[in-house]
Amino acid sequence: MRFNQLLCLLAGVLVVPAALRSQNVNPMHPVEIQVQKHMSPEEMRDRLANVQLQKDAQELAELCASMPGDMNGVKQGLLSKDLPEKLKRVEKLSKHVREQLTRTSALSTSH
Repeated sequence: MRFNQLLCLLAGVLVVPAALRSQNVNPMHPVEIQVQKHMSPEEMRDRLANVQLQKDAQELAELCASMPGDMNGVKQGLLSKDLPEKLKRVEKLSKHVREQLTRTSALSTSH
């Protein structure tokens, strides 16, 4: 009987402080509640445009990195069959990236 009382007392001594540590018992510094913020349509559009801008810029960088090899072939009189398409894609992407950056800078200066 005495052993059971001692065991219950020991369990209480170990469990109660652990439970109190997991609670914020300081009313002067309550833990802030994380509230899910819903994006406005404008914020969502801006975020998607930024993601697309990053993808376009990455593709443009990869295409430009592949150009020196293709241009070395041109110097030797060899024209890669996909070089004209790559150049069109570079032109299109650079125009799109430039427009996005211009639009973004215009929006940030207007706020």
